[in-house]
Amino acid sequence: MKPEISTLQTVAIVINTITPTALLSIPSVTIGFAANDAWISVLIAAVAGVIIAITIAAICKTNPGFLFIEWMENRFGRIVGMVVGLLLGVYYFNSFCMIVRQFANFIADMVLDETPIVMLIAVMVGVAAFSIAHGIEAVARSAALVMFMVILVIPVSVGLNFDDINLKKLLPFFDAGTSRIGLAAISPIGWLSEISILLILQPYMKNPKSVMKAGIIGSLGSAAQLLIVTVMAVSVFGSEVVRMMSYPLFNMVGIVEVGKFLERIEIYTVSVWGMTMYVKMSVFLFASVHCITYTFRLKSIRHTLFSISLLAIVTTIVTWTRNLELGRFVIVDSIPFLSMFNIILPLCIGFCLLVTRGNNSKKGAQSS
Repeated sequence: MKPEISTLQTVAIVINTITPTALLSIPSVTIGFAANDAWISVLIAAVAGVIIAITIAAICKTNPGFLFIEWMENRFGRIVGMVVGLLLGVYYFNSFCMIVRQFANFIADMVLDETPIVMLIAVMVGVAAFSIAHGIEAVARSAALVMFMVILVIPVSVGLNFDDINLKKLLPFFDAGTSRIGLAAISPIGWLSEISILLILQPYMKNPKSVMKAGIIGSLGSAAQLLIVTVMAVSVFGSEVVRMMSYPLFNMVGIVEVGKFLERIEIYTVSVWGMTMYVKMSVFLFASVHCITYTFRLKSIRHTLFSISLLAIVTTIVTWTRNLELGRFVIVDSIPFLSMFNIILPLCIGFCLLVTRGNNSKKGAQSS
């Protein structure tokens, strides 16, 4: 294995792994619970996200340089390594299917309403598979480029909505109460926990020791985007209106008009956001293929990629036959799903690493 990803590219992957679907669903959920105090919930989630990032990075730093599944097998044995690899492979596969369906539903609703959903899903899975067929370094370069485009788009979007922003709509502070603010923080914490992708990516980094920095910056960058969108949505529309919106971010940029000659400029924001979605799909498909391939010691990654891509197309089409079912899964059912694989499972791995640390040191001394 040759290290191929720089620290900056790792940060870009982390941000583009968290924010695309988070921006799609979190603002309306957090505002629905905490109203004008939703931004406080996002701040709480940001603190929790940094703690999760530090924990994941600390676990990554104990890896001496093996691929994740190989490391699990070497440290805990073949059976434990297979179980962890299989669990994560299934998790990333299911998450990939959910991401594809979310993106396909959005495109079908907002842009290509006459295009069959099956075609959209097939094209999206095909593009993601094509990306990772060229290696994780190709995805990393794309993620870095897209991140720079996002950095350019954010101030432009804020500037164009400046006349419509009324920060008084954020008042009074703590009006929703501590319980509702806390409940509203659960969803963004769940999405920020996707930083656990560092467990898979860290062995590919050129400088693995910088995983802590990459994790913290990536977590804070993702939380900053969520905070900006949440504050702008409330200050532009008010919390009561946002609760009734499916896509507050795109409703917000959709009202912008420059004079009488430039309208519908939300297409630029949608285009950049769509690029971030393709990066996220590629990362999750890569993680699923990586875990399945090394868990079962398959010889051909390309054949595995082809098989999983076909299965993903079928799964995405038949699992959520109605948009309402997907919406409930994203808002409600995904929280324990994300918590189990992104928080509880890494914590169990970290605990086992601490317990077996002495045994591992003895093995190293005997081998030397």
